[in-house]
Amino acid sequence: MARTEIDYKELDDLTELMVRASDPEQAINEVLHESGSELIKEGIQRILPSSGRNWSGKKSPASTSQPFTQENGNLSVTVKTNPAYHYLYFPDDGSNTKHHQGNQQFMLRGAQSRQTQIVDEITEKLIEQIEGGR
Repeated sequence: MARTEIDYKELDDLTELMVRASDPEQAINEVLHESGSELIKEGIQRILPSSGRNWSGKKSPASTSQPFTQENGNLSVTVKTNPAYHYLYFPDDGSNTKHHQGNQQFMLRGAQSRQTQIVDEITEKLIEQIEGGR
């Protein structure tokens, strides 16, 4: 089970930075759509399952390839699998067959594992905006 704890003092500090920054929305979007999405993809990929099976024509396992795409939104990024790797949703979301264990939640756990780094990068970007506006 993934567990995330929030230090409310840090949240207050981040809120204060967003109020003082010249364009906090731009800063957050920039981090999420660029380095943040890459951090999320890396975090997920580190814990992807691999069956070790191979046969002629089988694609390389998701854990050793580039199985993700991303959709950028305002103040958000959505990381999804490429069509060839949609099978990852079965072990991730709890869909079970008699041979596979589901509900591994590696998409969520992988993203959460990079949460602190992403928030740190957003904080740095906001500070840059504040210091650049002086």
